[in-house]
Amino acid sequence: MSSFVTGQIIEARCTRCKDVTGHVVMACLDGMPVKVECRACGSVHKYVAPEAHARPKAEKPVRVKAGHNRVEAVDATVKAEKHLSAPRPTRVEQQNARRAEENEQRWNSLVAGRAAVPAPYSMSGTFAVNSLVDHPVFGTGAVLEILPPDKMDVMFKDGVKRLRCVC
Repeated sequence: MSSFVTGQIIEARCTRCKDVTGHVVMACLDGMPVKVECRACGSVHKYVAPEAHARPKAEKPVRVKAGHNRVEAVDATVKAEKHLSAPRPTRVEQQNARRAEENEQRWNSLVAGRAAVPAPYSMSGTFAVNSLVDHPVFGTGAVLEILPPDKMDVMFKDGVKRLRCVC
């Protein structure tokens, strides 16, 4: 084992950064660093060897209620932990899912009941309101609005798209 001196730059685990970074030895005792200063965040703390890892969390004891056996209690605990660890959708994800469902319902009401054959989309084509359009990327859609001089809004399965056309 090598001897360390004050002022030497070494690798150590930073207690603030929670990572192995460069440190300056501030104090030594019997050739081993005692206090170090992190070069990344500037914190001064006790020396923690770079290979030292955080202690694993101890398992919580399973509480067995009166009248129940241990197997049932362990099963209930495992189910509860799985339920808590399941990722819940964020508010934004919920709103996006709701909007996508609303768009699909609106698209179904506009497109699904029609017997008309959709016209293939082209930028030089002319389209009327409520006519069906077959786009090579977005699929089948219904023209919602014509926006002169050269645009139209079309409702596709994944939402309203503004496309170019000849009005």
